[in-house]
Amino acid sequence: MNKRLLLASAATVILASAGQANAGDFYVSVLGGANWWQDQSQVSGPNTTVINFDADTGFFIGGAIGLHLDRWLHGLRAEVEASYRRNDINGNWHTSDTETGTVDGHISTFSVMANVWYDIDLGSKVRPYIGGGVGWARSHFDGAILTSSGATRSGEGTTAFDQAGFAYQLGVGFNYEVMPGVDLGVGYRYTVDPRLHFKEGGEFGGEGFGGEGYTLDNRSHTVALTLTVDID
Repeated sequence: MNKRLLLASAATVILASAGQANAGDFYVSVLGGANWWQDQSQVSGPNTTVINFDADTGFFIGGAIGLHLDRWLHGLRAEVEASYRRNDINGNWHTSDTETGTVDGHISTFSVMANVWYDIDLGSKVRPYIGGGVGWARSHFDGAILTSSGATRSGEGTTAFDQAGFAYQLGVGFNYEVMPGVDLGVGYRYTVDPRLHFKEGGEFGGEGFGGEGYTLDNRSHTVALTLTVDID
């Protein structure tokens, strides 16, 4: 199934459900927590350059408006979510001819997701859930490759660019009903955003490393607190 069909299907489900909903079926959520961008290494260039990207713990914030779909399946809900995450990126590099240096930068991502979650009814105020979503994301990278002395590496430079496209996420967690219509929750999400293609021609990963550039996976692990309020 292609990406456009996935997005269209998710949007159709949410819109069709909204048309049949009562006012009390809706809810809003706010989210916030810690984000870990997945570290990785790359090899490039005729001089066999090895570069390691190490991310510091970052932050995640977001909000969603959703719809309980109990008339379709008890515990099912769908929502549209917007979120923002950011991590500082550090690291190091070395070449086969003994050059060394560091990496300094940051990556941030804004995304819009259509999510579907299933709440598991345990007959108590605690309700575990599982689900995921598909959508669109734009990642922004700003960084530089530095020599061991702290200067910008010859043939390299500071670069800032965006990468946009299809994104998806999977998640689990639980919500606790603190009062009727108000839940507090904790959840984990694994998110895959558009891959980062570092540009050639003297920019980050460019001709200074043999002109090959890099393509990095753009994956995150998030743990977030959630406040959810039903809309009457």
